[in-house]
Amino acid sequence: MNRLNLIVHPRRCLALTALMLAGCYTQAPLTAVTPTPATRIIATLTDTGVVVMANAIGPGAEEVEGIVSEADATNWRLNLVRVEHRGGFSTLWNREAVTFPRYALKDPTVKQVDRTKSWMAGTLVVVGAILAAKMFSNIGADEDPGKPPPPPAIRIPGGGW
Repeated sequence: MNRLNLIVHPRRCLALTALMLAGCYTQAPLTAVTPTPATRIIATLTDTGVVVMANAIGPGAEEVEGIVSEADATNWRLNLVRVEHRGGFSTLWNREAVTFPRYALKDPTVKQVDRTKSWMAGTLVVVGAILAAKMFSNIGADEDPGKPPPPPAIRIPGGGW
């Protein structure tokens, strides 16, 4: 089996990339009664919330992720990023604003970028790129095939075409 297939397998690369990107964020329970604007939250919909919000976000929604634009004790206005539906499929949103009654959302968590993990993931990407470059040079991907380059086209003055 080719050495390159053992090291650079597409599924392994995809899994490693997903793991590194997921590792750059942390989630913690929302401790405030109402989140501040610009807070990125993930919340599960209540059974009543699924029914009430079906016209706005689609039937069978289970979880929403969005950025808070306004929030008070009765309503939260989110710029939606993602809606997770029953059946395991997810719909990406373009930060469209949707207002949720507070009773429609439960177990909100705050999603934040973890700087330490992000720096570690960036370092892993750079080290991986350097190792890949070394690997390709070790297996001969950058070697000259032995043929000399073709001569440049020569135009002789006074000669015809």
